[in-house]
Amino acid sequence: MTCHHQPHIDRYFDIDEATSDPPSRKPSNEPTGYLWNGGTQELIPILPEDHPDYRQNAEIIAAALRRWNRGISR
Repeated sequence: MTCHHQPHIDRYFDIDEATSDPPSRKPSNEPTGYLWNGGTQELIPILPEDHPDYRQNAEIIAAALRRWNRGISR
């Protein structure tokens, strides 16, 4: 049995208007995503580059990835 799914549409356009404005950018004070490690139950926000705490956030992410990868044997 094959299932066909309709693609999700994120933008809505007013067909009565000559032009449509693009969706507004997400405010820079909100995370753009998250990193989750189920083993350690850690959830780390990913901040956009124009966020004032971006550099500190990048260091936190790098440290977490090093810590998480120590548990992987090669």
